[in-house]
Amino acid sequence: MSEVFEQASVSLILADFAVADQLGKLQMVGGGLQIIGRDHTTGMSAAFALVVSLSFPPTLVNEQYAFEVVLENAAGLPVQLDDVTPTEVSPARVMRFGQTLQIEEPNFRGSGVPRRALPTRSQVVLYFNTGLPLPSGQVLVWRARIDGESRPDWTVPFFVPAPPPAPVLG
Repeated sequence: MSEVFEQASVSLILADFAVADQLGKLQMVGGGLQIIGRDHTTGMSAAFALVVSLSFPPTLVNEQYAFEVVLENAAGLPVQLDDVTPTEVSPARVMRFGQTLQIEEPNFRGSGVPRRALPTRSQVVLYFNTGLPLPSGQVLVWRARIDGESRPDWTVPFFVPAPPPAPVLG
């Protein structure tokens, strides 16, 4: 396990909309989302945002790390975004976002805060403005990883409702 993984603090939240500005401030609408609607005629979910907040101690400034989020089912397996059978896993259809990031020193110029006195904080916001073709009727989980490792609390579960049952006549 890497030192960055060991000392990281990570939290995830779903929202109707979110954006982080250049100063790292987060603007969010509808935070705490647990049910993501779905248009059952198109198979696409409603628009939503995944917000991952990362915090590191000042001793890790300038360290690089591999960051990723993966969409999983309740059993911890990657979710397919098409109609492939559940036993097949096609890497091209797994919802995964990853990149190498660097821990940047916060800039508090003019505020009197001493250098490296506060932890570094950043947000990664993934906004799916046209939705995703998520499977319905089950709990799904976004999981964050740093340097290939995760912790049980680095997740956010949510539910995508199945189509309502057809009316029974007669």
